[in-house]
Amino acid sequence: MLGVLVLATLGRNDDLAAVCVDRAAIERVYHDHRTGTKPAFEQAMPRELLEKLVQAEAHKEAVLQRVYGVTIMPEMVATEVRRIDTTTRAPEMLAELKAALGGDPARFARTVARPIVVERILRTRFESDDALHAPQRKVAEELRAQLLSAAAGARAELLKASKSGSINEVTWQLTPRPADDAPSKAPAMAATPVKGSATSAAYSVEATVQVAQVLGAPGSAGGKPGVEREQKFYFEDLEPELQNVLRAQLRQPGDVSAVIETPGAFLVFVAKAKTPVELSVASFNLPKRSYEEWLAQQAQDKT
Repeated sequence: MLGVLVLATLGRNDDLAAVCVDRAAIERVYHDHRTGTKPAFEQAMPRELLEKLVQAEAHKEAVLQRVYGVTIMPEMVATEVRRIDTTTRAPEMLAELKAALGGDPARFARTVARPIVVERILRTRFESDDALHAPQRKVAEELRAQLLSAAAGARAELLKASKSGSINEVTWQLTPRPADDAPSKAPAMAATPVKGSATSAAYSVEATVQVAQVLGAPGSAGGKPGVEREQKFYFEDLEPELQNVLRAQLRQPGDVSAVIETPGAFLVFVAKAKTPVELSVASFNLPKRSYEEWLAQQAQDKT
């Protein structure tokens, strides 16, 4: 079935062999730039693997059209080519990729730019598909309702007892970050920020949600080798819109946030403690349906 999808998606003037040749040329450039011990290109990227990569990309485009009704138009690919040309941080490698495709703009657009456009749009549609993620949202909403029905002083412990998702705890400093205390590039035990949307009946906000688990995480003391101090996280490092949401909804211990939706999960915050200088929260994180599993399931559906 995937072979049929490939031929149907690639277009009248393309065929699997031609696309695989171009994909091999691109992969060879990447392979040549990899450092360290590595097998020969033919071993690392055999013909069968190249075909699977091309088939997977065509499958994504077919799913995008069938499930979400989105057709990739030439102008969309052209825009992506311009974006690559103007924002690349590796112009020499980009030049090599284009040279490997014979300097043919059409081949570059088809082999490099088009799959990027497809992946970005398909993943965005999947992440924002309310119907697909309704079961997980329902669990998060039900947990929030349970928290609101409990006594304020018991809410943080009730959230921590939940077995539906993962629980994190973080204390943010509400005071300004000292001038000599630059944000850590890789804070210990801190989760990677994720772009997210927080919604409730009262507001809708796009924000970067930074959830960290910091239970006495050590850091180096300023200017004193061998002296450790607790890693601090500052509220001001959150996106301004998220600051506004949490500041408005977590005013005192026991307050519960609305369900916050990120591309990969639903979150709920409960204030554990709040002083003029610190805000401590517990957060519930329930992952959404897996993109990879959903995509694999689509291969079994009729197109």
